[in-house]
Amino acid sequence: MISRFSPIAILAVVALSGCAKKNAAQDDPSFTAGPALVSVSHVKTRTDDGSSVFVTVDGKDAGMLNGGQNKDLFLTPGKHKIGGYVSTLFGLGRVTINPVEITTAQGEVKHVAYEVKSDKPTFTEWTPPSEG
Repeated sequence: MISRFSPIAILAVVALSGCAKKNAAQDDPSFTAGPALVSVSHVKTRTDDGSSVFVTVDGKDAGMLNGGQNKDLFLTPGKHKIGGYVSTLFGLGRVTINPVEITTAQGEVKHVAYEVKSDKPTFTEWTPPSEG
């Protein structure tokens, strides 16, 4: 009887250990100390399933965004790729979202939106209405 429960217990421990999340690099100095500001927004749409998106900058984790949230990233001037990924069911994998390439300059603010359009998640650069 005990031998039947041992594999189940081991499987449960392995499965639950996969649920532990590592802390995203939200405090990474490369995203908090640069002279150029990039504001990333998770725009909620009707086709959005409510999943959190993990934002990446040049392939490095920069933090997580839930629907309706914004995140400010301070980067070095130059070209950067802002993209991300969404964890799949039970966190067993990820779906990568193609990045958008932006060029930042010192003292300049860039805006990037993550949204799901026609069931396709995208990152796009945009200009808020108040800026022209």
